[in-house]
Amino acid sequence: MKLRFIAPALLMVSAVTHAEQTPAVTTAQAPVNTPICLIEGTPSADQYKIIKKVKVAKGIYGGFEEIKPKLAEAAREHGADVVINYNQSQRFGFWPWRVVRPVLSGTAVKWNKPVNCSALGGTEIR
Repeated sequence: MKLRFIAPALLMVSAVTHAEQTPAVTTAQAPVNTPICLIEGTPSADQYKIIKKVKVAKGIYGGFEEIKPKLAEAAREHGADVVINYNQSQRFGFWPWRVVRPVLSGTAVKWNKPVNCSALGGTEIR
């Protein structure tokens, strides 16, 4: 009978101990909401370093403007400031209620110099 009361108490103590050991996220560690430049073409390769291909999609039909912030967030997570080979398309999904859905894709890159998005012919998203 005593075991029935002791086991939950031990679980609570271990949960509290785990919570105390996890570090708190400070504002200095949080990602900055810097704008990401979208370029449809491929600039000369000496201007940037390729990081990773990124792709975001909406689960159901809709517009592209709703998921552009998600593309910017995905690029920022990998340390990119520009997305080249940017493409937006409507693609067919597997299920009937996802007949056509918006998909954004591109290659996340880190630019060597500060980026002037309008001079590159791109558009900025946040």
